[in-house]
Amino acid sequence: MNHQTAAILVIGNEVLSGRTREANAWLAAQKLFDCGCKLSEIAVVPDQSQAIISTLNRLRHTYDAVITSGGIGPTHDDITMECIADAFGVGLIEHNFIVQAMTEFYGKEGLNDGRRRMTRVPDGARLIRCAQTIAPGAHIGNVYILAGVPDIFASQLDAILHDFGDMPFHRQEIEVELAESRFAAGLAAIQLQFNDVEIGSYPGRCGPKPCGKICLSSQHPDRLQLALKLVSDMLASL
Repeated sequence: MNHQTAAILVIGNEVLSGRTREANAWLAAQKLFDCGCKLSEIAVVPDQSQAIISTLNRLRHTYDAVITSGGIGPTHDDITMECIADAFGVGLIEHNFIVQAMTEFYGKEGLNDGRRRMTRVPDGARLIRCAQTIAPGAHIGNVYILAGVPDIFASQLDAILHDFGDMPFHRQEIEVELAESRFAAGLAAIQLQFNDVEIGSYPGRCGPKPCGKICLSSQHPDRLQLALKLVSDMLASL
């Protein structure tokens, strides 16, 4: 059975310091929504072993799957692979396929210490190969280890999406020009009738000319349309 729930673990000091605007979790959220897997949590941790291991263990025991982003490059702060190996209690090995691929691409002289770091994966992991790089990600247990570079992350993500979801989510939005307080009670009453439809209100502008959107999403199109009509009728009555 494909994974029905997932978490994203973003790893990197550059995200926490504001140096880098995080984009991978946002992309993964859209892709998982489209394929029908519920993204339940996004966690961001620094390049510190204890933080990575403890957060990973919590997430992988809570959700069907965890997708990690970042920390699998050639530098000293790229410690994701070794941390995940530690979390699973396995060794970190140089994978023969990656060594061969890098040797063929860079030559023996080009396989320096930094690139050799990128040949290491947790023992027993399967490789996640994509068109954007010769250095694969890895999959062990219910954890998918992807790169942090956005174009590589996107390509590796596409390579694993077949493991996630089965019933796509659908979304409908209604634009409103009312203060949320005007329709809050009515919206809450409708939500109580639909435990299979997620309803949210997202203001765009407050003050004398309020505006925003009401968003409805569900894996059940018929129920979604019924809830959408009730919300539209409720708004029209105000």
